[in-house]
Amino acid sequence: MQNHSQSSVRKRLDYYYRAVNAVILNRQNPTTGLIPASVAVTTHGDYRDAWVRDNVYSIMAVFGLALAYRRVDDDEGRAYELEHSVVKLMRGLLFCMMRQAPKIEQFKKTQGLNDCLHAKYNTATGDTVVGDSEWGHLQIDATSIFLLALAQMTASGMLIVYTTDEVDFVQNLVFYIERAYRTPDYGIWERGNKINHGEPELNSSSIGMAVAALQAINGINLFGSRGGPSSVIHVLPDEITRNYTTLHSALPRESNSKEIDAALLSVIGFPAFAVGDAKLVKKTRDEIVEKLGGKYGCKRFLRDGHQTVLENNSRLHYDAHELKIFQNIECEWPLFFTYFILDGLFSENEHQVEEYRAKLEPLIIDSATLVDFGQFISDSMSESDDGRGLKTPTSPGFGTPGSIHSETKLPEHIPLIPELYYVPHHLVEAEKKNNHSQARMANDNLPLVWANSLHTLGNLIYENLLSVAEIDPLGRRFNARKTRSNDTVVQVVLLAEDTNLQSMLSMYGLETQTMEQVHPITVSHPQGLKEVYSALGRNAKLGLSGRPKRPVGSLGTSRLYRVQGHLYAFTPHFMDNEEFYLTSDNDYLISIFEQELAFVRQYWEYPGRPTMVVLLTHSMLGGLSRSRAFSSQNDAEAQRLTTWRKTSLGSNPQKDNKRNLLNFFMTLRSGVVNNVRVRLGRLSEMVNTSCIESLDFLVTKKDIDWLGILRGAADRRKGRNARKLGLNEKQTQAATPGGSGNKTPGNHRWSMRRRSSSFGTGFSLASLTTPAVNTEIDGDNFFGSHARTPSESLAISPHASAAEPSEPYSSGKRHKKKAFKLKDHEEPRTNRKGSGAGLGVWTPDLNTLEISEMPAGDVGSLENDDDDDSDESSPDGNMDSLGLTLGDPSSMEAAQNMLSISVNLYDQIDLLQYLLSCQGADYFVNNLDATVQTLLEEVYFKSLQLKLWSIVRQAAGLLNKVVNSLTINITDLVIRQKQITIGSGPTEHFITTPIGPDVLSQMIYDGNFDDVREGPVVQEVLIYLGSFIRADPDMFEGIMRLRTHFLIIALREEISRLNSCDETDAVEHLMQLSPFELKSLLGTVLSGPTLSANATNTLLRNQSVSGRLSPTMSGRRPLNSGSSIAESGDVAMSIASSGPSNSMGAIELPNMGKGSSTVNIKVQSGGYHSGSFSKILINESTMSVSSRGINMVAIDPVQGVLIESVSFDTHISEDESDDLARLVDWLQPGMIVICSAKDDCFEHLTSAARLALKQLGSELIGDLKYRDSWCMISEKGGAPGTAIEAHKSFMDGPTAVIEKTIDLNQYKAKADTNQASFPSPSAIAAFVPNSSGRWLRRRKNDGSLNRVPDKFYPRVWRILSRSAGFRIGSNVLPRDPIVSEKTPEEFNFALAVENFLGVILDPAERQIAVETLMVIAKIEDRNPGMEVQPEVIDLPIIMREAMNKFWVKWVVNGPGGRGQGIPGRAPGSSSSSAITVAAATTTPSSSSVAPGPPSSSSVAPGPPSSSSVTLDPPSSKGSIPAVTVNSAAATSAAFSEVGFEHHEHLARRMFYDLPQEGKEGTFAYLARAALKLLPYSIDLE
Repeated sequence: MQNHSQSSVRKRLDYYYRAVNAVILNRQNPTTGLIPASVAVTTHGDYRDAWVRDNVYSIMAVFGLALAYRRVDDDEGRAYELEHSVVKLMRGLLFCMMRQAPKIEQFKKTQGLNDCLHAKYNTATGDTVVGDSEWGHLQIDATSIFLLALAQMTASGMLIVYTTDEVDFVQNLVFYIERAYRTPDYGIWERGNKINHGEPELNSSSIGMAVAALQAINGINLFGSRGGPSSVIHVLPDEITRNYTTLHSALPRESNSKEIDAALLSVIGFPAFAVGDAKLVKKTRDEIVEKLGGKYGCKRFLRDGHQTVLENNSRLHYDAHELKIFQNIECEWPLFFTYFILDGLFSENEHQVEEYRAKLEPLIIDSATLVDFGQFISDSMSESDDGRGLKTPTSPGFGTPGSIHSETKLPEHIPLIPELYYVPHHLVEAEKKNNHSQARMANDNLPLVWANSLHTLGNLIYENLLSVAEIDPLGRRFNARKTRSNDTVVQVVLLAEDTNLQSMLSMYGLETQTMEQVHPITVSHPQGLKEVYSALGRNAKLGLSGRPKRPVGSLGTSRLYRVQGHLYAFTPHFMDNEEFYLTSDNDYLISIFEQELAFVRQYWEYPGRPTMVVLLTHSMLGGLSRSRAFSSQNDAEAQRLTTWRKTSLGSNPQKDNKRNLLNFFMTLRSGVVNNVRVRLGRLSEMVNTSCIESLDFLVTKKDIDWLGILRGAADRRKGRNARKLGLNEKQTQAATPGGSGNKTPGNHRWSMRRRSSSFGTGFSLASLTTPAVNTEIDGDNFFGSHARTPSESLAISPHASAAEPSEPYSSGKRHKKKAFKLKDHEEPRTNRKGSGAGLGVWTPDLNTLEISEMPAGDVGSLENDDDDDSDESSPDGNMDSLGLTLGDPSSMEAAQNMLSISVNLYDQIDLLQYLLSCQGADYFVNNLDATVQTLLEEVYFKSLQLKLWSIVRQAAGLLNKVVNSLTINITDLVIRQKQITIGSGPTEHFITTPIGPDVLSQMIYDGNFDDVREGPVVQEVLIYLGSFIRADPDMFEGIMRLRTHFLIIALREEISRLNSCDETDAVEHLMQLSPFELKSLLGTVLSGPTLSANATNTLLRNQSVSGRLSPTMSGRRPLNSGSSIAESGDVAMSIASSGPSNSMGAIELPNMGKGSSTVNIKVQSGGYHSGSFSKILINESTMSVSSRGINMVAIDPVQGVLIESVSFDTHISEDESDDLARLVDWLQPGMIVICSAKDDCFEHLTSAARLALKQLGSELIGDLKYRDSWCMISEKGGAPGTAIEAHKSFMDGPTAVIEKTIDLNQYKAKADTNQASFPSPSAIAAFVPNSSGRWLRRRKNDGSLNRVPDKFYPRVWRILSRSAGFRIGSNVLPRDPIVSEKTPEEFNFALAVENFLGVILDPAERQIAVETLMVIAKIEDRNPGMEVQPEVIDLPIIMREAMNKFWVKWVVNGPGGRGQGIPGRAPGSSSSSAITVAAATTTPSSSSVAPGPPSSSSVAPGPPSSSSVTLDPPSSKGSIPAVTVNSAAATSAAFSEVGFEHHEHLARRMFYDLPQEGKEGTFAYLARAALKLLPYSIDLE
């Protein structure tokens, strides 16, 4: 840094004034004020046009010099001259863009490549110079740098904008760039993808500049200190944050094709300073220096062929394989050294400044050394009217001045910076061999005005002629240095929709306010904020419509707004369920609320605290006061209720849902929610500490009724028409998870979809193309009409009128009689008195739904709950005879008649789907006086209120509903290089870049789904994936492609596993899951490796009652585990490097001695007054299952294992009793069951549970009373009275100890007599290594997710480069040209491998193929001398050989190789012997060896102790490894009976359930198969 006296300051300023005039201002067009990028016309292009970006950077030096002259007392008018040169250029750019105002308007709607602003204009006229499609015009960074400079210059005191028309246009420029986070563009280098095929990309440099522009211009008054509210620019905080988070997620990567780009220097430093993470700034800068830095500047990006001597100038694009020739000879740009200098000046890093000034100095060309430079400067615009007659300077090249005549030189030396330095042709090969070793030459484009401007600006700051504060008045330089506060307090205001709800909530200690009590503050729906913001920037003269009507996010609604002194608050948009159904699920709403609190806390950077105003309604919380057991939910035992129990039959998920939501709001009182500080209080108390934003610009907007919108007077909904369809809660079959497909009382149908093959199930439904329909639904609305009298509200029953008052601000029409068209839905009610046939049927809580009075004829059927046992008594009893086929209009009349009388929502939605497929959404149903569209919306609303999620999803699919935030979530996925697919088969759509909602909607609803419900579920999956990747990116490690269809299949498989049901039922279970349950299930599936990394034991059986996983039993004894790393030279076992030493999956009974077959059982019970204990001993080992209720232990005597140990608290919950009944039902006959009661098990012991215990042989269970003592030892299937029992009344003390000893051999002998010649899969599982389904589950999930191990693709590339290719069936991945065109780390190579593996339809089999490739890679890694010969590797053959080895060892030969694996076979019927076979006898000159069994015999592996293939490593030169193979010769008849070929399907399933590592892992078997089959060559040297 230099310090100068006043005279020297003036002298230096005058020097820079002359330099700026010579290099920059002499080029400025006197009419337009624009500056050409350069005066050069070279073989690489014509640079005489005015680029927006180059003009802004070029004027930076003039701007800085003008600010420097402000310091001088007598500046001779130069400050004024320079300032207005800046103003003239900025206004010239503004005028050029304003002439394209129609493009701005169109781009806001389409984000189309041909609808964007042009990137360059004619310097003399401001006209466009190339057509819309003839150049990569979409360059968001160019528009953003203009807005950023406009904000900084206005803040420094310059007035650039003069009229409100110009203000409106600048406001629309904000709308133009605010979606940069999902708008692929051509970027700073105008080429998009580096191949330059015209494909735009999502560029971090564009997003970063947009972030800076949005942050800088927000709140700027373009009229300066004399401006009013109408000249202020507004940027919504959520738009800034979306771009900000996207940028930070993408860095340091520039785009999909450019892993790093030097253009990011302008983002992490001057002028943008867009990155708020200092570590990320350093990481990005270091990567640029490491990968792009050079002696002559920085490369733009890797393999950049621009202006290299090897570039083909006859075409603009490159071929894919051509890029490799540019490696290490990319041109280097001195421009980027100026960025490093400025960055060091702004960050006060003197070392960096001096380092790069020294590097730049030798690259500068002195103007005095150039021929005709003076004429080039002074006559630049004189030779033609359009400014295109410019001369090109002659550059002698770097360091080689030519013959210069003194009369042609400038009077003084002006530093000129060339555009770039290139490697001369004769030095290319030397530079490729030794990078940065050869001298380079400057190109003819001299000077690059952009670079010269930044260099001059840096010199002004370096010489202390200008301060960084003056050039950065907005203080953007502090962004990366300031620490983001995580201590923001989020203020929360709870409002109740009326006084009734307020009173109810006060009973629980939750203080709320009503709408009237917050007066004079007006609380409105977020729709109102969206509406009034649409007036921002509206200008009829320019044809600009203002802000697009996009929802306002949580940051925007967390501010209070003031208009003419009146305050307005808005509820959060995420709580509005009118557009999509997700937030109608209270559990999901809780999770979203927690996320939004954390989001607001993290990204709040505004004055005051964020204030969230939440409106609580009866539909969310009503009916809680009628719950008898709410208080018990705080009990620790009650908290053990899991999702599957809440959704199982017999529970009421709606009430649990409401209790959870109330509990969440109760936790807000503690002041901390998930580490977010919150303050709960009244709205009036929050005003002084809130952030208040002005909306006074609305006063000047005469074309919008902003006052009516803000106060909620304008009813934006049409209200409901008359009721058309019926609704009968008795006559619906809710296919709720957990029902196992059982019919409800009265044999009610599941739905038409389950009855008719034409409607199909799951994914077998015929393809259905539905027309696009209006997605707005006339639903319940909190913010309709502002006032309403109590008489306008009508409810059906005393319950509804008391607990479900009308909602505030909603349309009065919907509260009149006959609010709907269809009849009310009726649901079968729970029948506890029966024998369990109606066990657990869920009855929706209709108290939350306002419906009109039933016709008189229907009242009787409502009251006769128990007598309605046949379809004939139903209004739609003849539905079974109605066969419908989608698209076949032959049954239209019958369907309409059935629809008019149906009281079953499942039938109604199926009938409407049929009508829609035949006639479309606008078809008018005369019977109901409504269109199909209207009726679908009605069914959607009713099912939403009743939480019938399958119907909700079906209706949403038929209505083509699309969630607004879908594009944001897709963007969050693709910027992290996750490819998304929608659909399957030929119609599968691949998404690699952010896309708009219209395109997404078309992809989802273009008829490629077999099940119409899959469309909404796909949207849910994408939303959940976006949420997961934001919260935990590591969850997606190893996943490159997310195929939504296969993800849904993975969810189906998980449900099928949990519920032990077929695929059809699993799909129905899936569709009935609430959004929160579906999100939780998806999180489980995504958990990947943790699915098999269970710390508890490997279970023999893991399917449990009602589709849940068996809980971890404290009474179970864990298996021994540890590492077993082969220390010998065994290649196969070195691949399986570690794993459990005991892979047999059974849970052994405790204290079983060697050879022992007897089990001693003792049990005793003590009720509440008798010691309150439960003791269960097995072989004198206490089972630590001792909780209140009934404690149960189940033993499989045939296998001799413990299969279940669980407690059921039948004292507190009937749900627990139902669980007990389902467990007993799940147990197989012959199982030993031990029961013991503790404390009390009577209070909620249902008749179904008693019946189940009687099925175990209990006689005394009927005598059980409150707090009695009772225990039992029984056998499933025993007659009543066969169980050993003890019972004492509650005051008679504990029971006696009952005891039983069982002989396992008797049970096994009995089982053997009933055993077929071949054992059942369950019998095989007893002695075959398995992980009880955990690894099978993991492989299915990982296969559906396309998950691969770390460094998988580079390893596959290496194997492919050494072989001739891979084969799967008829599909081949060839070595050439794949390897020659693609690099190991290249994204396109990974896509090629994924496409190849995608031909395997079974997800688990796909993962075995992945493991096979990893095993081959590991063999080569650990044995450098072994390589696969160049032949095609057939993956299925290797996999099948490995499975065959596994099957022969464990089934054909049995455990231990004694031939006893099959029950009933005589010991010794097969024998094993070790055979040592020489692998090959070769000379050193013949090094090819194919290990395997001898050709003269069939070799099968022997016992586990000696079953490995041992290949000694080549420890000495010329040594040949010996292969030891153990064989077991079974008789041909026995082998044929149990051979692999006859049971391949079962063998595959068992093989897929093996762990990867360990002696019996898949890696070991695959390694043996690979060593046997692959033609390895061994380098004996």
